[in-house]
Amino acid sequence: MDKIFSVIIVAYKNISIIRNCLNSIFKYNDIGQDLEVIVSDNSPDMCLFNKIHNEFPQITMIKNENNGFGAGNNRGFEVSKGKYLLFLNPDTILVEPIFCFAVSKFEANENLALFGLQLVDKNLKKTSSFYMMDREGIWSLFQNRWYCYRNKYIENKMFIAGADLFVRRSAFEEAGRFDENIFMYKEEPDLIKRIKCKSGAKQIAYFKDKHIIHLEGGTEADDDKHSVRFAQRLSLVDKYYCKKHGLNYEKVIRQKMRRAKFKLAIYTVICKKKKIKEQKEIYNIYRNALSNN
Repeated sequence: MDKIFSVIIVAYKNISIIRNCLNSIFKYNDIGQDLEVIVSDNSPDMCLFNKIHNEFPQITMIKNENNGFGAGNNRGFEVSKGKYLLFLNPDTILVEPIFCFAVSKFEANENLALFGLQLVDKNLKKTSSFYMMDREGIWSLFQNRWYCYRNKYIENKMFIAGADLFVRRSAFEEAGRFDENIFMYKEEPDLIKRIKCKSGAKQIAYFKDKHIIHLEGGTEADDDKHSVRFAQRLSLVDKYYCKKHGLNYEKVIRQKMRRAKFKLAIYTVICKKKKIKEQKEIYNIYRNALSNN
């Protein structure tokens, strides 16, 4: 290792999104040559790879088959040289220096394995920086919003959002890296559970002192079908994740069905036709998952 920090970004097709992310990293780089940036490109063609490589010759580019988010991050990790890692979503934008701050947190506490910062939207309003761990019911929906709004992170009940995972290299290696059987979603709680079990450093933290813009998927967040696609993808992961960590899969799916029915009732009352259709589709996704179990 000859770097202090390695930023690893998994990219998929959207050139403008990752360009803005990279520009912000170099604008707010406060550790100079001790920072390396790696873009792990899962795109189906060479368009993003070639454009970003030409525009940012100082970064390391690698090209992958698209075997998922975790696999893309693992490929980036394999060529990285940093003592500390930042797995950063491409739909993020730095708004202030963060790397000296991150190094100081790691070096002040040898037990600190992983942490996240305060995520904000493009208007700098707080968004979800962490989520309830393995809780999918209606009450957890309100709990998560309440805790995030008040910056109240509880380590053993929550997991850090995957948009910005600052990780000690040794902890990531000892935990076994990202599980490549998980194509997308659930990577964060799965990694955190394994860090807690297998890593020498075990503390997971959240620091509200620094902020990063998270655009929540870029243009996809504005798509009416985004939530439906999210439910479809997540339903494919839930069964594997539940079996791996000894959770009751049927209970988890029933909780999600109740949440979808609750949202459907709310949108029916306020006459949100698109949202009504969306929640009906989501409910049916989970109902089918349960019937096929």
